[in-house]
Amino acid sequence: MFIVMFEFVVKDGCKDQFLAAWPKVTQGIYLFKGSLGSRLHRDKNGAFIAYAQWPNEETYRKASNIKMSENYEKQRQLMHESLNLESTRTIHEMEVEIDYLHRRRFDV
Repeated sequence: MFIVMFEFVVKDGCKDQFLAAWPKVTQGIYLFKGSLGSRLHRDKNGAFIAYAQWPNEETYRKASNIKMSENYEKQRQLMHESLNLESTRTIHEMEVEIDYLHRRRFDV
């Protein structure tokens, strides 16, 4: 599994637009580009940090060349309009060494 972490820098007054578009864009990336989903976090300083999972690095690299449906592309445009793209950045790209995330209680 391949993981990519992003820091999104949202323009002043555009937080609601970003938060409305982000889940839809993430769903489109999942449906059309092959991601395994993503989580959006907010750090103590208010920065938006996303953690995206991919089956492998190759799928992630090829995703930028894949178009989503018109509706998802419109959401992507709205998300981009809400961001300061010059400051938004990829923080990390990394392989999963050990995966121990679990949604249900562990049987111990």
